[in-house]
Formats: sequence, C-alpha cells, structure tokens
Amino acid sequence: MKPMPKLCAVVAYYPPYMPRSNAGYPPTLPVQIHLAGDQKFGTRHPSFRYPDTKEGFAEYDLDEFDKVGAQLAWSRTLGLLRKGFGIDVDLEKIWDNHTKLEFETKDADATMATMVPQPYVNHIPTLTGGIGAKELRRFYADYFIPGNPESFKIKLLSRTVGTDRVVDEMLCSFRHTCEIPWMLPGIPPTDKSVEVVLVSVVCIRGGKLYHEHIHWDQATVLVQVGLLDPKFVPKSFTTSEKGKEKEVKRLPVYGAEAAGKVVDEDSTKSNDLIPDW
Repeated sequence: MKPMPKLCAVVAYYPPYMPRSNAGYPPTLPVQIHLAGDQKFGTRHPSFRYPDTKEGFAEYDLDEFDKVGAQLAWSRTLGLLRKGFGIDVDLEKIWDNHTKLEFETKDADATMATMVPQPYVNHIPTLTGGIGAKELRRFYADYFIPGNPESFKIKLLSRTVGTDRVVDEMLCSFRHTCEIPWMLPGIPPTDKSVEVVLVSVVCIRGGKLYHEHIHWDQATVLVQVGLLDPKFVPKSFTTSEKGKEKEVKRLPVYGAEAAGKVVDEDSTKSNDLIPDW
C-alpha cells in the first residue's frame, strides 16, 4: 500500500488468495499476477491464467513444472520489469547481426558467438538444426552455411518484435542447384526454382540468441522440386461421405502460388481447392 520509492513493479505467481477488494495499489505501480489453471478465483488486477497447470508450474524443480506455461509467464514478467525499470533492448539489431554472420559473412564461429552457451535451433518440417553449442556449431559449419545455393535470397515481408522474441515472415527464393541439408536433406539438386515463405520465431536472452524455431510449408517446396504431384492421389486412399465413396481428385497443396499469395494477396484466387466454392 505504501511501497518504497524505488519499488518498480509487483509480480505474483499463483498466490493462494487475492487482496481484499478494497485494497489498492498506487496507480503508477505496475502489477502482474500469474494464476495456475486449477486456481478458481479471479482478480481485478492485471492477470494471466495458464490452462492445464497447477500451482508451482513456473518452478523447474517441482513436479508441477510446466515448460510452456513457465515460458509464457517469463516473457510477460520480463516485459513488465523492463517497463518498470525503464529498460529498452534493441532485439532487431541482435537478430539482424546474427543473420548477417550466417548469410553474408558465413562464419560459423562468429555466428555461435551471438548465441547463449547452450542454444538450440529447430527447422520444424525437417527436424534439422541442433541442441547445444557443439552440435549446433557442427550444423552451421558443415551443413547450413555451405549448404545454401549461390542464388539463395531472403526478403523480409513482416516483422513482429515482442519482449524477448522476434518473429519474421520472409520470402525465401533459390534455384535448387545443390543439396540443401536443412530444407531438402538427402535430395540431389533438381535445378528447379523454388519460392517459399519462412516464419522464424527467435528467442533472445541476455542480448544473445537462445533458440530459433523456423517454420515453412514443406509440401509447397516438394511440389516445386518435382517430388510431390498434387494430382497424384494413392489408389489405396478411399473416403466416404454419407456412406458413399467420394473421389479425391487432387491433394490440397500448392507450389509457388502459396508464397506468391503472401506477397500479393490478389495474385491467386482464394478457395479454389474447396469443391463447392
């Protein structure tokens, strides 16, 4: 009720009860409350509830620990504390420097120097990347950096900056003139042109990269290099609707049109794959 002059914020994790309804805090004092999913009471103070969690979900050494809930709560707490302390961190500069070392300087050691001691990278569709400094350095030095064609280009389409994350939407284009271990592992060059949209979710801790989650539509890549034919439906595949056999004429996938529609929403008509549209 009468905080010390230097108190910048109050953050509470799954408190057993809430203050009386007539209790108030100075309006200038940021307050944030994290409630477990099994806590049934609410609060008029700014709060977040984490479904399917129990009290103790943010403590690593407890059985109740929930990794997803703990990470979400940490990001929100960090945002409030930065606001309370008046701290501004340029996450874009940190991320841009990392990508420059990957794609322009092409220096694995310098790239690793921008990351925490135990980072990880996960390219979701192919499960390529690495966990820990040793494995990740090998991945960068032997596979990722030398495994991109000379024609490889990335164009930033949008960027969202959070408290401890940068989310990029990027247009990736290249001619498949060499094996690309991180995107098309084990596939020899087809000399086909490819355009695909990548979404990277990058977490930054203490001014260095903690992890990268890279997402893309692998089906559209396979269509463009000739490994997946949208018109090829296996004969063994059967489906029925209201007791009647229904013919499936094509797979619900596209090629370069998918990336093109992200860049320009008018480039391709919507809903052509919906039979009765």
